[in-house]
Amino acid sequence: MCYPQSDLFYCILRAFKPIVNGLEEEYFPEDVEDPFSVYLTSTGKIALEALLDNFRDFIGRAGFRVLQVPDTPQESVGRHLLLAYLDAFVRGIGGVMHLEVQTGRGRMDLIITYNQEKYIVETKIWRGAVRYQAGKRQLAVYIKLEGAREGYYVVFDHRRDPEPRVETETVDGVQIRSYVIPVVQESPSSISG
Repeated sequence: MCYPQSDLFYCILRAFKPIVNGLEEEYFPEDVEDPFSVYLTSTGKIALEALLDNFRDFIGRAGFRVLQVPDTPQESVGRHLLLAYLDAFVRGIGGVMHLEVQTGRGRMDLIITYNQEKYIVETKIWRGAVRYQAGKRQLAVYIKLEGAREGYYVVFDHRRDPEPRVETETVDGVQIRSYVIPVVQESPSSISG
């Protein structure tokens, strides 16, 4: 399926995205020799759960520097980092990313296609437990519309006392892997010890 509006958005995003963001060396753990093959299964699918687990860990490795992006609201830093991180991986394996895909029921944030498989990722900013659960139901609708079996929900928590979590559950008959990832990290100089 072609997503012409999202392809244009993606091209614009890539055109204005800096070639480096200063954090690329920390996208993957130091002991990973070939990050592209590590996150592909033996059946030729993307191990997106493991890839997103690593993204969560990357935010921790990058620490306070994730907020050192000039002129960018803190709330959108996590989403932009996720898109840059996934873009590097998807292009490296020859897949395709579609951003802001229009559906009859709204806009899906991200669809990755690789080896005739679709991977659907919805991102949000933490806005409370009720909206967190509503986002899962929204993603379930998108998963069904695309004929996929599972989806991924990444919520960036910018509160002072975030509640990180990772959970996998069935919502409206489809599997959803959810992440709540804190994006506010203290600078090492502000940690008292």
